[in-house]
Amino acid sequence: MTDTPTIALYYREYEPMKRKMFLDQSIADGEDDEANAVRKELWELRYGGPAEKGAETRADGYLALWMALEYNKDAAGRLFGAKSARKEIEKNLKKLKFKEIQEKSELHRELLYRECCHMVKTYMELCEKDKTYNSTLCGIVPLGEKNAKNKLQNDVYETAVVLPGNINMKEELDIITRAAREAYEAHFPGEGGL
Repeated sequence: MTDTPTIALYYREYEPMKRKMFLDQSIADGEDDEANAVRKELWELRYGGPAEKGAETRADGYLALWMALEYNKDAAGRLFGAKSARKEIEKNLKKLKFKEIQEKSELHRELLYRECCHMVKTYMELCEKDKTYNSTLCGIVPLGEKNAKNKLQNDVYETAVVLPGNINMKEELDIITRAAREAYEAHFPGEGGL
């Protein structure tokens, strides 16, 4: 599937309302009606609720799912941790209708996968910009570029690759694992994957 220039901008943007603006523009221009209908459905699921900043902003349900994965990446080592992690992650997947979307059509699966790639890309970009994430000693001492990259690689690997196996959710989270591998490789080309 080849993206139009407007849809290419849609997948590069991470601010919800700007993404909606690009999608609405593509729809108004009559571009790829079938795929845009699916993108709109996914946008509404992903950004369904208002953010803490107010009603005119949108919370990112996919980043909420990623943070649930991130929070639970050491769940296997805690008493009842894996069971608790599964429950929280399943709740997020159900809210975002991951299973239903994947069962609809090949186009739905492909565009859900692209949204998952976008989720991981957004997470990595936010981490790179966050001074606290890229530092030690309470945000005082910055990590070097190589150490920051290694930290991000390890973080994404443990969250998207290791965690699903540890909590027996490889099948349910396969789309996120594959997306994380592709997004990491695209973000750091030629540096080896996860």
